[in-house]
Amino acid sequence: TLNTVHRYSLIYGILLNTQTHQNEMRFPISTPLLLLLQARPHAGVRAFTSPFLSQALASTCTSAFIHRNNKNKSPGSFRKLSTNAPEATLSTDDVDVEMSDIVEAANASRAITTTSTSVASFGSLPYVNTSLLSSKSQHRVLFILGGPGAGKGTQSEKIVENFKCIHLSVGELLRTERQRGNESPHAELIESCLVAGKIVPVEISLNLLRNAMDEATQKSKDGDGDSYGAPIFLVDGFPRNFDNLAGWTKEMPEYAAVIGSLVYDCPIDVLEHRIMGRAATSGRSDDNLESARKRFKTFQGQTMPVVRALEEVEKMEIEEEGIGRLHVQHIEGTGTIDEVWDATKTTMNRFLINDVVTANSLLMKAIAEKNVDLYTELCNDTYLEGEGDDTTVEGTFKEYELLEADNTSEVSNASVEIQDGTKAVVTYERTIKDPTGETIAEFRESRVWSHGQKGWTCIHFLRKPLSEP
Repeated sequence: TLNTVHRYSLIYGILLNTQTHQNEMRFPISTPLLLLLQARPHAGVRAFTSPFLSQALASTCTSAFIHRNNKNKSPGSFRKLSTNAPEATLSTDDVDVEMSDIVEAANASRAITTTSTSVASFGSLPYVNTSLLSSKSQHRVLFILGGPGAGKGTQSEKIVENFKCIHLSVGELLRTERQRGNESPHAELIESCLVAGKIVPVEISLNLLRNAMDEATQKSKDGDGDSYGAPIFLVDGFPRNFDNLAGWTKEMPEYAAVIGSLVYDCPIDVLEHRIMGRAATSGRSDDNLESARKRFKTFQGQTMPVVRALEEVEKMEIEEEGIGRLHVQHIEGTGTIDEVWDATKTTMNRFLINDVVTANSLLMKAIAEKNVDLYTELCNDTYLEGEGDDTTVEGTFKEYELLEADNTSEVSNASVEIQDGTKAVVTYERTIKDPTGETIAEFRESRVWSHGQKGWTCIHFLRKPLSEP
């Protein structure tokens, strides 16, 4: 038990089942990875060790994800991590839209990433800074696209379970609105569009989406159930065409930033088999072969050009900023649910990195500026309790963070590990210099982060001199 461990050295492990090499990490490592966190006694340790540690040690932790900075790669390589997902299965030759139209749509849609996100660097690790999204209460949105029966709903359920995102299916929102009958002025129009495999006017879809996101965010603020601040919204089945994309670009950047899209690629014969299989129990009027073929034709002819436009937006951002603030990932949807999930999980880990590194960067800023209010926002409440004679937030801040006085701090060789969708470890080297520029201390620091009602908060840290093996 924790009570039997020496007061001044608590050692515990996170078992991460991942492939790595010793020379890729900044501390002694082996596979499976056993990350030993040695820490002074601190109330925040308990917040980390109870559910997270037991869960980590009880499984092989196949969801572990590691991103490391490589000095030999350009910043753009941050978005070029390998995954099991394939490249796009439809080329521009497969859709009846001119490339010039796709590029035009991309240029007109640049605002979907909003001015609230920006490219930044932490310890030479490039990332997308999302801090303004939180301060402006703007939603994070991930488009989930694919043909009918491609697995969007199934994979979205697993994303929600593991990453605590919020799933909003445009189709489900429209069907719910249709079921209101005479209470909805749009019910009849929605019904005719769904049965005919046509796209519902964008104004209706956007209004339903905005209301749903605001309602979900308010529930989180009110503490309804398990609350997770600053969640990613999975917008399933939108945008379906250029009109949808233009409508989003016009109406939504004030409310939400698009961080990317997951595109599930699946051929028509597989989709038809899946749809007919679920038709017996779904109760959906559009779950029939004729509607499915119409919807697939619509997806190929109208939605795939949108995907290509989003890819062009990402390319433009990479050319201008080194990395894309929006990322489009194609995922092969013909495998088993678990096979598709492996690719989905890898991609989702990549999206989380931006919020985690943003939080860690802000925490370092709070420490440097001695900003206790910002520090409090970024730390778990239990962590802030501290121990000893002074258990105030100010006392905890002074005891554990004010190492620098009037000195300066430099961060390098940063890396991020995502675990189970709601836990992360950010590790980096810090060099402390006095006002004359002389180095007075060098150590490796790791911050453990957890996603909860306050968003991503620090629940523990460790420091170890670089001179130690």
